[in-house]
Amino acid sequence: MRNTAGIRHYFTEAFTPCGYISMLPELLRDTIHRYILTGGPGTGKSTMIKLIGIQLIDRGYDVDYIRSLRETDSVAGLYLSKQKLCLLDENEFIPHTMPKKEYYREISFRSYCRQSKLEEHQVRIKHLEEILLGIEQEIICRLKEDYPIGSQDENTFISLKSILQMNNSGATSSGFNEVTEILSKVKKDCLSFCFLHALQLDGWLNLAPKYIKDFDRICLEGRDSSNMLVDILQEVRFLGQVVEIIVNPLNPSAILGIIFPEKNLAVWKGNPSKIEEQGFKKKHSDELTEILEDYKTARIELKSHINDTVNFRGIDDLRSELLSSILSDLREKEGMK
Repeated sequence: MRNTAGIRHYFTEAFTPCGYISMLPELLRDTIHRYILTGGPGTGKSTMIKLIGIQLIDRGYDVDYIRSLRETDSVAGLYLSKQKLCLLDENEFIPHTMPKKEYYREISFRSYCRQSKLEEHQVRIKHLEEILLGIEQEIICRLKEDYPIGSQDENTFISLKSILQMNNSGATSSGFNEVTEILSKVKKDCLSFCFLHALQLDGWLNLAPKYIKDFDRICLEGRDSSNMLVDILQEVRFLGQVVEIIVNPLNPSAILGIIFPEKNLAVWKGNPSKIEEQGFKKKHSDELTEILEDYKTARIELKSHINDTVNFRGIDDLRSELLSSILSDLREKEGMK
């Protein structure tokens, strides 16, 4: 799946009415090389990921930027899907979702902080971290109020939950519709999942229009249009082609879009540029806006305390060393082909 200049942006997590959802383990299940950056926000990890991504793009690699759910204009990681290599900021993900099996390298940014200065702020830092965790639960609770799952029309598109429950043999139960049955026959390693929408203070961020701007589009409206999707799926199900699933953060058991990169085709529920057609409200409720303001304020303060302790000259040296290590891994992989 390509975007302009070989760069794509998406989310692997979402705050939803059902809780915090992560697709990271599913996305990175086959990665070979994993670089994990550790340390609190404000240490320069996001900037490093962006700069290393630029260096990789300049060398001809297609780069996926995994955006930060907690700060949507920032990045939480990068992923080279063809080379199966990822660089992730551990602080931006729930710990148990981090793919640390097999080969991985952990780089601590805490060692680049002046420890005496860090200790001065430690009590406040810990308190702010606890505040942020509490506010995240408030966000989820507010989403339950603003977007009750029962208000979503679950029958207008495809159930993700039913796809994930299927096994690779393609066995289905009679309760699943034809679309779900076909998707269940797509090889597991050809399915990938992500989110293209996330909460920000002034409304929902929608990455979908840019993400699929170079694709032909079929916008489905009404249940009769699903016949067209069935015809398309019939063509790709046995060909080993990649199928990308765009998950709905308002109802994570449902799908907003399906992308067929090798056919340069995106199939969408409604108009991807009009988020209200996918059930999103154009403006947040006053209650949700207030919660998001509190979250932003606490995160800015936390980052400022940690940022005040960082030795950025040392981090510049680290970036060069880390890029060299990544390029060495990539050359080694290419040499094995």
